[in-house]
Amino acid sequence: MIDSIKPNEWKRFLWAAIACFLIYVAVEVGPMIASIVTGELNTKVIAKSDAEDRAASFAEKHTGLEVKSAKAVHQTDKLINGYLNKHKLVNTYSDKYDPSFPTDTFQVDLKFTDGGSGFVYVHMQSEKIVAWNFLIDGPGLSDTDMNKEVAAFLNTQSFGGAAFKETSINEKGEWHGEAPAGYVIEEAALNIDIYAQNIDGKNMITKYKPAFAAPADYIKYVKKQDKWAEFLTGFGYMFMSFVLFVLAIIYAVLYRKFTSFKYGIILTVVYFITYIIMNLNVLDGIRATLGENELAGQAVLFTAIFTVLLTIPMAGSIYISIVAGDGLWKAQGRALWPRFGQKGYGDYVWRSVGLAYLFAVILFAIQSVIFIALRLTIGTWDTSDVTQSPYNMGILWLMPVLAWAAAISEEAVFRFFGIGLFRRWFKNTFAAALFPTLFWALGHVMYPFYPSSTRLIELMIIGLLFSFIFVRYGFITAMFTHAIFNSVAVGMSLLTIGTAPNIISAIFFSVLPVIIAFVLKYFSRKKEKKPSFTTTPPLEQL
Repeated sequence: MIDSIKPNEWKRFLWAAIACFLIYVAVEVGPMIASIVTGELNTKVIAKSDAEDRAASFAEKHTGLEVKSAKAVHQTDKLINGYLNKHKLVNTYSDKYDPSFPTDTFQVDLKFTDGGSGFVYVHMQSEKIVAWNFLIDGPGLSDTDMNKEVAAFLNTQSFGGAAFKETSINEKGEWHGEAPAGYVIEEAALNIDIYAQNIDGKNMITKYKPAFAAPADYIKYVKKQDKWAEFLTGFGYMFMSFVLFVLAIIYAVLYRKFTSFKYGIILTVVYFITYIIMNLNVLDGIRATLGENELAGQAVLFTAIFTVLLTIPMAGSIYISIVAGDGLWKAQGRALWPRFGQKGYGDYVWRSVGLAYLFAVILFAIQSVIFIALRLTIGTWDTSDVTQSPYNMGILWLMPVLAWAAAISEEAVFRFFGIGLFRRWFKNTFAAALFPTLFWALGHVMYPFYPSSTRLIELMIIGLLFSFIFVRYGFITAMFTHAIFNSVAVGMSLLTIGTAPNIISAIFFSVLPVIIAFVLKYFSRKKEKKPSFTTTPPLEQL
């Protein structure tokens, strides 16, 4: 009989979970609710379709050209958002400058019927047109005429009489102005780029791009951090993941007598489906990273095709990691993944999901405390990222699907196989957990947190806790914990955005592990094998 989780095991962690729940509510949930109630966190965002209509209407009126198509994506200024967060200037900026110079907008990509394209930026709350860039045929103006057109235009934009620190016309013929009087926050100053053309005998402002620019030393620091993060991700995560894939193939063959190649097929299929859904759902985010690119649509299509093709070998790595991990652990006298039909399997899964919810609550609180400690010690700050924006999701309520794709892949590769492999080599479980945890953590250093070491430090701690859960209570418990942890985190974003589909999705995916466990428990009782099968209780502590 499977007895790796005792009937009352949950009691060991109940009080810790309650205490951590109170900490998490006080540190994260309470302030978030307060900011929504006070209006500090504005969650009333216009629909993308409204932004597209507003941009198309403006473009047709401004240029006199007919718009053939319009596509909106959430665009963000990662640099200035990070600078404002670092210096705690978000509220000051929001009150003073956000109405006219928002750091987050809907970028609407336009195509005109008679040729040409354009990009119009729409305020996400007010629908105000805050910037544009039309790429249409027509001669530019002389420097003298350009200065005249710009001066007249700036008067209509409330810049009349404002003294600019510096103005110039660059090699492209664009007018550039820096730091007009009254438009500076700390060391960040407003920069404006304007271009005018003669279209059908009429002078027209075809480009107006105002944006606050972070100081040069901050930009230099961020770029250096990004390059370092790219290297760590490329070598520490992607290359080592490939190495683990190759090793998994080798060890699946070497330890085939301890396992079966039929194991992991269903879970691999689930991963394959969820991963494709997840990646196709974030194509708008990829499009947004391309900025003002007329070929963005084609690039996104290529990315979608490449993603589907890449998912095949990735799913293969998940499958072979499960087979190899199962063989490695059984060869070491451990059965960390009981199978459907074994005596007691249903009860084991049911107890696993109960423990998983307790562990998820504990991990949420620990994560919050870690971030607080990092802010106080190394000055951690975060910024925005269009690839992770809920407003760049194709179908927003499907956003929690990523929780399961990550839970299955990361627990299979880095915990089930990774720890099993290094334990075979080092003969010590804690040492065995360090390397795969490091590889896993390095896969997250490109997230929008600075310094780049922030998530490495945080996830080394969280990863070792996941490793404890895995070694002590098995693969299913660790996977449930990971899925719940991610699902609730994503669900919080959906709840703040609101609307019935998002709220229902947040609740459904948060309780989905209970539904899965109940179904498995129900059907397992009808399929339990006899005589009973006893596994070695995984009582080893990290």
